[in-house]
Amino acid sequence: MFRPKTTHFRVTLRRTNQKENVATNSVISSLLSKYNNRQVDPSDLKKYVKPVTSITMGETIDLVRASEILQQNGLHHSVLVDEEIINWRVTLDNDQHDLMVLANGTLVGWGLTEEQMVRAYVPTLKGSVGVIHEHESEEMDYVEIDVGALDEEGSFMQGDVLVIQGRSTEKKQLEMAAFAMGLSRSTRLSVLEEILEKHIQITKKNSETLSGGLKLTSNEADVLRLTGNLFLLRGKLNLYSELIETPDLYWTEPTLEKIYEAVSRRLDIQPRITIMNRKLDYVTEEQRALLSVLNEKKGTRLEWIIIILIMVEVGFETVHFVEKYWDRDSHTE
Repeated sequence: MFRPKTTHFRVTLRRTNQKENVATNSVISSLLSKYNNRQVDPSDLKKYVKPVTSITMGETIDLVRASEILQQNGLHHSVLVDEEIINWRVTLDNDQHDLMVLANGTLVGWGLTEEQMVRAYVPTLKGSVGVIHEHESEEMDYVEIDVGALDEEGSFMQGDVLVIQGRSTEKKQLEMAAFAMGLSRSTRLSVLEEILEKHIQITKKNSETLSGGLKLTSNEADVLRLTGNLFLLRGKLNLYSELIETPDLYWTEPTLEKIYEAVSRRLDIQPRITIMNRKLDYVTEEQRALLSVLNEKKGTRLEWIIIILIMVEVGFETVHFVEKYWDRDSHTE
């Protein structure tokens, strides 16, 4: 099974191999049959599979402020990972759901759709978000399996479906947190991709102007500002976040690291980062070339100013020479 990927309420289908879908459905139905003591047919999986939705609201969420807001509104929540994740227990249609609030600016709702989160929960936490921007979202499927008392199997990715299982509630929540961090990695990257696309549209206009032999409307300050924004964007991708590496939290937890990396692979995080860095290289080089054209244009203008000043100076000297010559002729007479 798979669910559409959503971004800005635009829906695109993830490329999933049909054979892989069949295999995924077969594995999950087998697990459900094993622990439910009755046969679960793959066609009945819709009853068990639920959505998990990631929405990146801004660059960061102040978890201390978010906790204060939830407490003021009498909403039950707990710290899941210190300085990283708060777990907010929400009730919707008489069902309990986990809504994870991540310090990286993302909300991850288990059993919640994007529409439900945007309508009911996003507004509550807006006061804790730093640098709010148009949100990006990602939606996948998950299934929760209650394993036997003696089983120690951990959670894992099966195709496009997150399989949550385990006896310990605490252990399951930490594994869900690892899934949430991996899922948030995709929406945070989508935010940067969208910003880059807007920059590309701006620089495209300048390139089209140059190719048409027309006069550039952008000045040196505009180009320098765009170049600065591109450097900042590259920093957000490669330096100021953990987008290109595994968070320190998971280095000492092999199981959690495996989950985090599995989600990242499924969402093509590394290829997307590589492509984005290549685009940044090209756009930055384009801006440098444009700045060079403007500097050359500015240099040409300065050369003409110097030539005109020299001509003016020559004119003055000519006038002085004529005056001296005229005075000398007058005295001679």
